Amino acid sequence: MVKPVPSLATRASGALLGHAAGNALGLTAREFASHAAIAARFAGGLTTVIRQDTAASPCAADVAFSIVLAEELLRQPVHLKRLADRWIAWADADGRGLGSRTRQALDHLRDYSAPLERGDDGAGSGAVAHCLPVALATLHNPRTLVSATYHIAALTHPEPHSAWSAVALNVAAARFLHGARDFVPDVIEMLRANDAPAELLAVVRRVPLVGRQALPVDLPPTGSAVQCLEVAFWLAYHEPVLERALVWLVNAGGDTATNAAVAGGLLGARDGEEAVPAGWLSALPDADALRTLADRLVGSGAATTR
Repeated sequence: MVKPVPSLATRASGALLGHAAGNALGLTAREFASHAAIAARFAGGLTTVIRQDTAASPCAADVAFSIVLAEELLRQPVHLKRLADRWIAWADADGRGLGSRTRQALDHLRDYSAPLERGDDGAGSGAVAHCLPVALATLHNPRTLVSATYHIAALTHPEPHSAWSAVALNVAAARFLHGARDFVPDVIEMLRANDAPAELLAVVRRVPLVGRQALPVDLPPTGSAVQCLEVAFWLAYHEPVLERALVWLVNAGGDTATNAAVAGGLLGARDGEEAVPAGWLSALPDADALRTLADRLVGSGAATTR
């Protein structure tokens, strides 16, 4: 029996719910644990979410930042300083799961009202993990998608490898939201047009050509934006089942929470909310709020920033 094609509404909710569910599953594995350590803790492998949230801390950083961003994208025009101030406030009040690089960037934004200087070191995956809502808000305006994603990513991760990885992810997510299946040519075209780092372009080009065993899941430096993007792209291109993809990914070890959040959001955009296991969704603190945000974002039109 042929499965029905997911609607835009369910692909949009699938993106945010897949992102949150992947993050929750990855947190269960404990970030930066090895494959062997995870296997020792979970007989038969990790397949279910063990909730980590509390009333004071409903979401860890990847999801919390995405929710704040989604809310700000619905306030037109989008003010980058207002967004940064809200991220800083969350980091001060909670900060669960916040990477050291992101915290350093937020401290700099607080102290100097400007992002860290752009560099080539510390190209972490934080921005790749929290910029997905831009793809929903700018779905029908590719130029705005690229510009908005880049500038929002650069608030915390101004390194070219990080910022352009976030843009690449959103280009792919937008293709899926539109109902397309092959995202690789569009991502390559965007990266070439913007003189993005050659390493990133090479990674995207080899996605259709390499096997799973070549993926840099738990190899140093874990937490790399390019590694995270490569793994998410490979799964979105080769693995037809969202649940199977994320279960494999979190059991592989490494930066499990962020890797699974990024891959889960992309696969959710491809397959729709129905592909996210019901048990994972029931473990989220407020799945309905994410559905509402997704619906509002895809109906909001192009976001503008200043």
